Amino acid sequence: MRRLHSAVTLTVLALAFGGCTAQTSTSAGDFKGDEADVAQVVDDLQSAGQKADGEEICTKLLAKELADSLKVGDSSCTDQMQEAIQDVNDFDLEVTDVTVSGSTAQAKVRQGDGDDAKTATFEFAREGKTWRATSLGA
Repeated sequence: MRRLHSAVTLTVLALAFGGCTAQTSTSAGDFKGDEADVAQVVDDLQSAGQKADGEEICTKLLAKELADSLKVGDSSCTDQMQEAIQDVNDFDLEVTDVTVSGSTAQAKVRQGDGDDAKTATFEFAREGKTWRATSLGA
């Protein structure tokens, strides 16, 4: 079951990081306060994906619980993330809406352009003073 959970999570992550090879846009400037901070995490995920920096994604942007769930056998979150990043299509990420409720948040993220665009809901939790992704594409 854990292997299936990881495979599903990696598929979602691959879709989420699809914008990594496309022109990078930023969404954080469209929001204020905590909403901007949450949108910045999406921008940072896209940027780290573009740089193929799985370590940054796992250690700075994903919630500890999500990062831990990506460990499979001897393969670390970083290893799994590097693999997911290499299996992506070209499209951009754009945060269209952010809802903050206490120490959790949701962001509606538009993936892709034109007729191929899809919207996913990314979820976040505050860990310390920073927002971390807990789900990418619910």
